[in-house]
Amino acid sequence: MIVGRFHGGCHQIGKSCVEIETKKSRILVDCGMDPSNNAIPDVDASKIDAVVVSHAHLDHCGAVPHFDFKNIYCNAPTADLMYNVWKDTVNLSKSYKEEDIQRSMKNINILGYREPKKITSDISMKFYDAGHILGSSSVYLDIDGKKLLYTGDINEIETRTLNPADTDIDEIDTIIIESTYGSPLDVKPSRKVLEKQLIDEISETIEENGKVIIPVFAVGRAQEIIVIINNYIRSGLLKKVPVYVCGSLTHTTGMYMSYSEWLNPKINNLMNNGTNPFGNLLKADDNIFNNNEPCIIISTSGMVQGGPVLQYLSLLKNPKNKLILTGYQGEGTIGRSLEEGATEITPFKKPIQIKGKITKIEFSAHGDYNSLVRYLKKIPEPKKAIVMHGERYQALSLAMTIWKMFKIPAIAPTIGSTLPLF
Repeated sequence: MIVGRFHGGCHQIGKSCVEIETKKSRILVDCGMDPSNNAIPDVDASKIDAVVVSHAHLDHCGAVPHFDFKNIYCNAPTADLMYNVWKDTVNLSKSYKEEDIQRSMKNINILGYREPKKITSDISMKFYDAGHILGSSSVYLDIDGKKLLYTGDINEIETRTLNPADTDIDEIDTIIIESTYGSPLDVKPSRKVLEKQLIDEISETIEENGKVIIPVFAVGRAQEIIVIINNYIRSGLLKKVPVYVCGSLTHTTGMYMSYSEWLNPKINNLMNNGTNPFGNLLKADDNIFNNNEPCIIISTSGMVQGGPVLQYLSLLKNPKNKLILTGYQGEGTIGRSLEEGATEITPFKKPIQIKGKITKIEFSAHGDYNSLVRYLKKIPEPKKAIVMHGERYQALSLAMTIWKMFKIPAIAPTIGSTLPLF
């Protein structure tokens, strides 16, 4: 029997990790941390033959250096971006040491999209573009003749920076699919509408001589927002003001530029015509606090739970200033508190009274409910579905949709579950 052990990412967003055991081998697909508390999967690394990483977000790759894995598989941009994620983790949470990162980097094996690779005696794999962030992949496994697709985080629509998820996929017996926005209530406006909302919110604050703080994930969300802002500045539809970045955003944005052939061809066209789609980014410093000039501050972390953005929260004492949340805010995070209307937060020792405006524009790199349904209609129909990477309601809702709409048996497992995969 081929079984899956679900170590995380079940009825939650965070700590994604699936262990697949056959008669001959064991592998992990993803090995992430929980961004809200740095929890890691309960894995016996000595029994793992290979680890496949879908993409370089903390909740999918952050726990890898905790373990002495001998064979780690990902693509080239994911390897480079993971290094940044791991370095940030070392600096912020002390979860592991520099030598652990160095060991993990030495054990990485690089694959391109659609490049087949035998990783154990009875498991072969290849990556498909998932459309989520630079290098993001859906993982296709041939397990002794049985075919499994682990979607990872997917986005079925084209964005400013990325192509849509690849749906031209070989036959599938079982799919393990994400459900971040798996409820029929999770239907988002079009990207054009979202972009206009973002620019309108920024313009409103700039006209009042205020400062806009935009917390982002360093990989993916940040680059999409930066490209949008600079596109509107170039077109004259947004007033030109300083755009500051901090944290690892400078490095990750540089990586996006160096891997431009992996991005939406429109990005390449701009660069080939001598235009930097990411614009003139300034390094954030203390002068932001000492002047009254309007500006835009783009900073990690996306859930306002750590990183440089915490120091800019003091700007929210001023009613002229604004914080724009651009994605999912995990339970227990400062971002979730602000989203729910908190009037006081304590990122450090002293509380901060919130007088500035808090707004949210859902610029997610995940497909919404309609997008997930379209994705399922485009790929070959699987015989079985397992739903993860979503809070309880979203995961259960998508499992029910798959059963009712597609007549495919579907389950949303809990953490610690062991299930037959075929």
